[in-house]
Amino acid sequence: MTSARSSSIGLDIGGANLKVYSEHGWEILYFPFWKEWERLSEVLAEIKDKYGVNRAGAVITAELSDAFPSKAEALLYIEKTLKNIFDEVFFLDLNGELKRNMDNPLSYAASNWVASVKFLSADFDEFIFADMGSTTTDIIPFKGRILAGRTDYERLKRKELLYFGMLRTPVFYILSEFDGVSLSSEYFSITADVMQILGLIDSSAYTCETPDGRGNSIDECMQRLARSLCCDVEELGRENTVRLAEAVKERMVDKVASTFREKSEEHGISLVLGCGIGEALLKEAAEMARLEYMAISGIYGEASHLFPAFAMWKLVDGLVDEVMNEPVDEQ
Repeated sequence: MTSARSSSIGLDIGGANLKVYSEHGWEILYFPFWKEWERLSEVLAEIKDKYGVNRAGAVITAELSDAFPSKAEALLYIEKTLKNIFDEVFFLDLNGELKRNMDNPLSYAASNWVASVKFLSADFDEFIFADMGSTTTDIIPFKGRILAGRTDYERLKRKELLYFGMLRTPVFYILSEFDGVSLSSEYFSITADVMQILGLIDSSAYTCETPDGRGNSIDECMQRLARSLCCDVEELGRENTVRLAEAVKERMVDKVASTFREKSEEHGISLVLGCGIGEALLKEAAEMARLEYMAISGIYGEASHLFPAFAMWKLVDGLVDEVMNEPVDEQ
């Protein structure tokens, strides 16, 4: 993290991570909103002081956590908290419009992917945007306009939201059996264990809590993964534990590739733009689907890891004014 001073920052306030992007630096803070929501004001105040800014653009997915009885209540709480900290705040609704107030709170729910697609649409006429993060995978077709559903529920139905990611997903959610043996449905192991065993992340990227509260060394990751088959590593064997990790990863790639093919055929789009910490899996899936793949990290570098926050910074800071089809709503 580089010391930064910028006129504005982009924020992506998620259920597990709070992502910050500015002109000179960025960071991803593990912030489990579902249990630390009361600290949001404190954390945002620290961010404001650290970056020396009074203006923020925010997209939000934390409303899906069960910290509040409804998504609307969570969104209004986050809106109020942001406005108490920053002098000027912009929100992006599901139609891609920047506004200073949440006129209809649910129109701002799960809007982070809209920022990414809106920004990319300035340079690409048609693409399938894919973002694999810690928890979920967004797959958004764009062809002159956004062709995806606008709510999490609609996108789940249309396979434009796959509810698995590189870190926090329980292994049994992805893979039901291995070598003819059903995996336990206990919360023994997560995809972060799998990815670390396979060398797709290192311990510094294992930012979430481990299922057993222990460390995140390779040996500890293998012990947790073996436990998903009710085994110790010594019982299952290290080779079979690695094979299990590979099977989990391959299942994730298969599911993404299937959706890529479906969306490509449905909309006649052949280019995938991939970002997030799961770029490597997205590339493999695009190749499996026989589609052209372009890594966003190849264009924007490390901003790929927190692309919605980066996109919001760019939009709000006025660096890509041509993307803005509508004037900012002053209401």
